[in-house]
Amino acid sequence: MKYLIIALLWSVFGLIHSLLISVRFSNWANRIMRQYFAFYRLTYNLFSLILFASILSFTRTLDSELVIQFSPPWTIIQSISLLTSCVVMIWAFLSYDYLEFVGIRQIIDLSKKKDSNHPKTIIKKGLLGIVRHPMYLATIIFMWSLDSTRADVLTHIVLTIYILVGIIFEERKLVKQHGTVYIEYRKVVPALIPFTKK
Repeated sequence: MKYLIIALLWSVFGLIHSLLISVRFSNWANRIMRQYFAFYRLTYNLFSLILFASILSFTRTLDSELVIQFSPPWTIIQSISLLTSCVVMIWAFLSYDYLEFVGIRQIIDLSKKKDSNHPKTIIKKGLLGIVRHPMYLATIIFMWSLDSTRADVLTHIVLTIYILVGIIFEERKLVKQHGTVYIEYRKVVPALIPFTKK
């Protein structure tokens, strides 16, 4: 029963997370909030972080017996994987306008009476010239490199599925926003596994 609860909670998290960032919901929130929509991204990120931390904390209380535990020499591979995932995550974060990513740039633009809705360009250099979704890649590597309980394994399965499904929806949104530019980018740069396209 507790594993069903875990799967349900993480599924609900994925559903809420996706709904709040969807184009339809964002457009509706923009119409309602008007100029204060500048606070939406930061609020969304804070809400997502609190919800994620709450579910993770609850999940950790339900199980303590490790079913995946790396032991020598596998601990070396585990350490390399964890380090790689952290480096990729930081590199990916710095590849974007991190103030905009967090939601602070929008608030700064509002205070300066600047328009935050300027068209976004696709970054094709650096890490984003190797893989289209480096943060998702880093997250998957990090999750599956941890010593894990049954509850953790179930969490990792649900979140991995959520990421893979989320990529499909995000790609559709990016094609709508950027059209053929993104389609051409997608032909050259792989989604998750680097160096798998010529």
